[in-house]
Amino acid sequence: MSWIHRKALAVVAAGAAVATLLGATLGVAVAKHTNQVGGVCNGGGSGCNIHYVGAIRSNSVSPDSFTKCLPSGDWEAIYVWDGPNQQWLHYFNSARTPAYVNDPSAGGISTIPGFSGVVLIMRLGSPSQTITLLDSNSESCS
Repeated sequence: MSWIHRKALAVVAAGAAVATLLGATLGVAVAKHTNQVGGVCNGGGSGCNIHYVGAIRSNSVSPDSFTKCLPSGDWEAIYVWDGPNQQWLHYFNSARTPAYVNDPSAGGISTIPGFSGVVLIMRLGSPSQTITLLDSNSESCS
C-alpha cells in the first residue's frame, strides 16, 4: 500500500471516529437521563447521599423541574460549580428550607445552566432508587 493510500485511510478513520463521537454525544444530549441515587450505602449503612449527576442539554432548567421526579422529602440540595467565579452555588429543597436561602444574592441558583456538572445531595437514609432527572422545564416524568 502506498504512502498516499495509508494517509487517506488514516484521514477517513479519523473522520469516522469524530462522526461516531459526535453522534454519540448528540444521542445523549437529546435524551432524559436516569441516575441511581439514595441516602444508603450498599450493605445498608448511611452516608452515600452525595451523587454527581448532570444537566446534559444546552438549555438551562429550574431546580424544581430538575428534581420534579424525585420524592420531595428524599433530597436535600443541589450544588453547581460556577467556574468563572470559582464558587459553588446551591439550591436547597424548598419544601424543607426557607425561600431566602435560595436567593441568588446568598449563592442560590434560580436555574441550572446547560452542560453543568450537578451534585445532588440526598437525605440520609432515603432509599436507593433509579430516578429520572429532567433537563428541560417542558419535560415530564413519564
